Amino acid sequence: MASPKELVQVVARETGVSEATVIVHDRNLALAGLRSVGGRGRAAARMTYRDAANLIIAVAASRNVKDSAKTVEVYAPLPASEPLIFDDDGREVVRGETFGDALAALLEAVPANRDLYRDPEVGSVDVCLYGPRPSATIEWKVAGRSNTLKYENRRSFRSSDPITVADLQFISKFTQITIGFVGEVIASD
Repeated sequence: MASPKELVQVVARETGVSEATVIVHDRNLALAGLRSVGGRGRAAARMTYRDAANLIIAVAASRNVKDSAKTVEVYAPLPASEPLIFDDDGREVVRGETFGDALAALLEAVPANRDLYRDPEVGSVDVCLYGPRPSATIEWKVAGRSNTLKYENRRSFRSSDPITVADLQFISKFTQITIGFVGEVIASD
C-alpha cells in the first residue's frame, strides 16, 4: 500500500498536473474525510483503491483546486448505466454500480492483468469525465469484448423545470496507463 506522498507523486506524474496542485487536492480530500488519514512516517495512512479513485476524480474534474471535495462528492456516486463485471478465476464479480466504485475496481484490476493492457488493440480503458453537468463514461476493450458504461444523474425533471443549456463543456480523459501506474503503487507492499 502506498503512502499519501507516493500516491500524490504518481498521480501528478501520470496526469501531468503539478505535484503542488495534487498535494492541495489530496489535503482537501483528507480534510473532508474522503481519503484515509493517519500519522506521519511509519504511522502514515496507507492508501486504498478508493482513496486513489477519489484523488484522480478530484484532479481530473475539479475546475478549481478549492472544489476537490465537492467534485468527488458529485462524481463518485454517479450511478452506472450497468455495472462492471469482472471474471475472477471463472466466477463473475460485479462492481461499479457507481462511478467511484468502478474507478476503484479498475485501479485494482488493470495492474493485476497488465499483460492484457500492453497492446491497446487487445486491451484498453478510456475514462472520460464531463462537466459542468457531471457525467462520466468508461469505455473498455479486453480480448475482443468491449462496452461503454455511462455514469450520470438520472434525476427525473418535471416539465415545469427550466432547462439550462450551456455552450461550455469540458472533458477530462485518461486511460489504462494512468489506471495501471496508480493501481500498481496502491498494490505495492
